[in-house]
Amino acid sequence: MASSRAPAFLNCIRQVAARCWDCVLRLALVLWVVRVPLVTTTFGILLLGVTSQAQDLLVEFAHPPFWCRTLLMVWFVFVLTAVWAMPTHYAARLLLNTDSRFLQSLEDERALGRAACLKRSSKVVPRLLGFLTFVAVEVAVLRSYLNLPTLDEGDVTTAVNWALIEVALLVAAASVAFVFWVIKRPRSLMLPSWLKSINGKLGIVWQYFAPGRVHGSHSQGSRDVGRFLLAAIFAVFVSVFCFGADRIAGIFPRAMAVPFILGGWLPFLAYLAGLGRQFRAPLIVGLFTFVALLTFILGDKHSVRVIEADAAAGSPVNKNPVPLQDALMQWMKENQCEPQGGDETRVANCPRPVIVAAAGGASRAGFFMATIIGYFMQEASGNGLDPDKVRQRLFAISSVSGGSMGAVMVTVALNAETNTNDHPCINSSVDQWWGQTVGNWRDCFEALTSGDFLTADFLGFAFNDMLPFGPGRDRAALLEDSWSTRYKRVATAANKSATPPKCQGLDCPFLSLRPRPGHWIPWLVLNGASEATGRRIVTTSLAMTYTPKAAEVNPCPTATGQGPCPLFVQADSFHELLQHAVPPVGWWGWLGFLERDRLRSTIGDDVRLSTAAHNSARFPFISPPGSIRNQILDKNQNQRIVDRIVDGGYFENYGALSAKELALAVHAVEPRLKPLVIVISNDPADVLAPSDDARSNLPSPPRPAVNGSEFVTDATASLTTFANARTAHGTLGVAELQTALHQAIPDCKDLVIQVRVWPDQDRTLSMSWWESSLVQRQLHRQTEVCLDNGRECTSYLHQGADAKGADKNQNAPHLKAIWNAMKNPACIAAK
Repeated sequence: MASSRAPAFLNCIRQVAARCWDCVLRLALVLWVVRVPLVTTTFGILLLGVTSQAQDLLVEFAHPPFWCRTLLMVWFVFVLTAVWAMPTHYAARLLLNTDSRFLQSLEDERALGRAACLKRSSKVVPRLLGFLTFVAVEVAVLRSYLNLPTLDEGDVTTAVNWALIEVALLVAAASVAFVFWVIKRPRSLMLPSWLKSINGKLGIVWQYFAPGRVHGSHSQGSRDVGRFLLAAIFAVFVSVFCFGADRIAGIFPRAMAVPFILGGWLPFLAYLAGLGRQFRAPLIVGLFTFVALLTFILGDKHSVRVIEADAAAGSPVNKNPVPLQDALMQWMKENQCEPQGGDETRVANCPRPVIVAAAGGASRAGFFMATIIGYFMQEASGNGLDPDKVRQRLFAISSVSGGSMGAVMVTVALNAETNTNDHPCINSSVDQWWGQTVGNWRDCFEALTSGDFLTADFLGFAFNDMLPFGPGRDRAALLEDSWSTRYKRVATAANKSATPPKCQGLDCPFLSLRPRPGHWIPWLVLNGASEATGRRIVTTSLAMTYTPKAAEVNPCPTATGQGPCPLFVQADSFHELLQHAVPPVGWWGWLGFLERDRLRSTIGDDVRLSTAAHNSARFPFISPPGSIRNQILDKNQNQRIVDRIVDGGYFENYGALSAKELALAVHAVEPRLKPLVIVISNDPADVLAPSDDARSNLPSPPRPAVNGSEFVTDATASLTTFANARTAHGTLGVAELQTALHQAIPDCKDLVIQVRVWPDQDRTLSMSWWESSLVQRQLHRQTEVCLDNGRECTSYLHQGADAKGADKNQNAPHLKAIWNAMKNPACIAAK
């Protein structure tokens, strides 16, 4: 009896397995048909659940007043539902209901009397895809909650927690309403009479242009409603963008931009997918291939924007590069210690020239660089100095990526106000900034760098750059203009006599931003990278060569050979590349003619300050590589691409190499000057050794480990290594900086001092072109004193019982050492 039951049992198992496998295959067929909404939904989940740019997006709802915050949340949930969730559901249903092969498979299933797996999947999958859009937002809420910085302001964190809970509940309620609607909705949707009339007239359009529409079918009326809604959403999407991505950024800022972009493009992509299946042609792939081919032939619009300096400034601009020895003499005059009448004893009383090396990291880097410089400006009076003295000690800033944005903002603000005891920013509250009212230099610098520079760039990437050869600005220009707009909105009280009449703020020529008699500002060294050579492209007003003092005795500290010393070894000057003639090319030289001809009527010799900052901050995908086109009179050579400039972090992410060469050159030009280099690191996860000239023999941070298992290791390992190498080059540059300076100036102990963002337990810090107010608070508090039961902290990461995250950092000894170096002309003698 048992033996006879065994085959029956096995047959049952086989039948169940066969039915399950059959259902899996039919589910796969449904997913293949709806692959466009499936891809957009998956992309949205990854975007909100993985990228650092979305790590704290939902925190922004916590700060407006309750009624305003609630309105913003409701508007966000409406956009999420109406622009992303509903179109995802409708697009998936229309793709299934208009695919002839799928419909035939559905009829075959009914005719053969099989389990209705295909029918159930065709109902469940569109609903599930629409529901997953809400899940993506809930994931973003959870990420925001898990990565809230540790602050000692309980009321602030409590308010944020409640706001996140409120958002999560509203999204959950909307998801329930969405599921109820798609299940219980009337199959014959009644439209208002005027919409019904419009949709009826569009029936002829749907008949000829809607893929899969069957003439005379009873179900086509309700499906035409879905077609009408999708077409209306896409029409609004396109028409709104005609006003410009930067203007639309104010309507769909930050978190709202995600559903707007993904839901806005979905109708068009779904239409192409349906049309492609009708004609059995890969129209989406073909369209992208066609656009890429046209771009290759016509040329893209990613050229670095150049200007004519004199015309932009409204007055003659000195475009000659300044030799380092002249720049240093001007600095000594401003500090009243230059040699006079052959008497060089005054040089011994010079303060120490300060060179800042500002690391990259988008708005996080720009804000942290700005708040650290603002700290020294604002706290000067309590440390025996005044803001004027601090400004005069800043000789140069070598920066990368987001640090360059901060460096330009800070320097332009310093240049705008002749009275350094005052600041040029508005004395009121500023949107997106964590503080209440701008009242000092630090507030001013923070407010300038705390704007939303993400949304316009994101919208530009999603729309403007879909046609790289089309009209309008690319996302690079949108990002640059968002910096300029922020400066104009915040720095409105600048001394007008110090501002060129035809330009304001970051719209002015880069070469016009120089120290002037009686008003010192630091020289800028903005580090980009070259596609052609992989080495640095430096945007600076300093000459690329200099002459050391007593060259026969003190040779070049960074190079060998005769002649002038190179200031930056194996590096190109951006402005020199503008005059570089490109060798003749073959028959393919005509490629890219459209962009070249469009620019041929303009000859520029400089760039805006915003563009100069972006020369260093063209991070992969966030900004396109910038084509450097030559600006020469030969019509056959003009506007030829000399090189493409990318983010300086490709080469080295700390600006330390250029800072090292600059400091060594300063000492070579005037050996009695002992430069101080301040390294500003904004990444709490980097492996930069905490030991410097302020504190030594500190333990190094733990060495990171790779994941035990990786998906497609051949690809992921290469990408991860590339991403980590940019930071590794930076930490190596800092180590070489410290070693080289101590070898060149052996009698000085304090030459390189670090200021950094210290780790906040296991929480990560977002890196984006927008930082939430909580992240700004955490960065601001990196100058707070770290105490452990009344004593200065001594461990690498303070984990004492009274630790309160970022408020308990270890920058106090480093800041104290910097103050001592700023106040004393002589450096601390090395032991």
